[in-house]
Amino acid sequence: MTLTIHTVFKKMILLSALTAVPLAYTLLGYSAQPLTAILASQDGTGRYLVSYSNENGKETLSRLAGTATHSHMINLDYLSMVAITLTPAQKSELSRQQGISHIEPSVKYTNAIQSNSVQSVSVTKGEQASWGYQTVDAEIGFQKQYTGKNVKVAILDTGISPHSDLKIASGISTVDYTSEYTDDNGHGTFVAGVIGALNNGKGLIGQAPDAQLYAVKILDKQGSGTTEDLAEGLNWAIQQNVDIINMSISFPQASPAVEQMLQSAHGKGILMIASAGNHGTADAAADTVEYPARSPEVMGILTVDSQLERADFSASGSEADVAAPGVSIISTANNGKYELRDGTSVSAPFVSGLAAVLKEAYPNSTNEQIRQAISSTAVDLGVPGKDNLYGYGMISYQHLFDSTSPLGK
Repeated sequence: MTLTIHTVFKKMILLSALTAVPLAYTLLGYSAQPLTAILASQDGTGRYLVSYSNENGKETLSRLAGTATHSHMINLDYLSMVAITLTPAQKSELSRQQGISHIEPSVKYTNAIQSNSVQSVSVTKGEQASWGYQTVDAEIGFQKQYTGKNVKVAILDTGISPHSDLKIASGISTVDYTSEYTDDNGHGTFVAGVIGALNNGKGLIGQAPDAQLYAVKILDKQGSGTTEDLAEGLNWAIQQNVDIINMSISFPQASPAVEQMLQSAHGKGILMIASAGNHGTADAAADTVEYPARSPEVMGILTVDSQLERADFSASGSEADVAAPGVSIISTANNGKYELRDGTSVSAPFVSGLAAVLKEAYPNSTNEQIRQAISSTAVDLGVPGKDNLYGYGMISYQHLFDSTSPLGK
């Protein structure tokens, strides 16, 4: 599946009605050009992410919103940026203002969800989904009575639908056609079950059944979204003080705005985990890891099958951290059902579930400490040491809760 990127204009405005409205302000006091002149230009108007570096920049944007109510400005304070509608003239003028560090258009990532085949299945009551749970020794966490209790996990995806095996703590939709975070695709609901399907005797049991799941709908029915949707979702997750963010999504290019978003979330102590992508090749030296997994602030996840071999679709590259099961995995589906899926987006929630269990066991551990612990205890696969196909190896619960644990020292 080839991903494409193009500029998306989420909200267009009719400026002709505004040209007759007298506005006495210059652009925030820094320019001699009247704001009315800037508003008069209609060509190329679109949505932008504007980053600011200090209070001057923040105040500049605040004043702009106060004088141009059409701009639909969304404050993303935790990311030090805003989303706003700008004409080309406004963009040019704003770029010259004090404290404005970067302006870039919101772009669309198409078919960003990273799972392949989907097959409906039935499950046995109280079952742990598929071979993957046993292979990574997830039962060790249960034996130690660690179930992710009080750990907040945000799932940035297509939303989460109601299901007897899921309990959603809270949620939000950042896509422009609905305010509901209900999943109209099925992908996010599947991811949620791998992490936190309830231990209620009704169906599956996730790795962290007592984790608090936050549904953050940043993708539409087709699995597509924009960088503005991503920014709003990350900003909201930070506001909720989540511990872990799962992003079973990927897109081929990053940008200064995306990097700033990820750096902001990482700086707040959040562990971010993302699927590395499903565009693997036969060339082990090929670098096909996509964003956000490619970012140094994010833990990138590769896929292995039940034979502990790298799945042929799995990305490869030095930026990935570890591998996890991701072929023929069962989890929750829309309409109260269950599905079997493949993909690196199936592997990422395995790591998020493990991270939630670790965070409960070692609540004072930092995001970097948990990331290091998961990597250092992975089962080495492929060539000795870290490699492009498996990272540090397949995740394992072994040595994470005993006296040899890197978090218990």
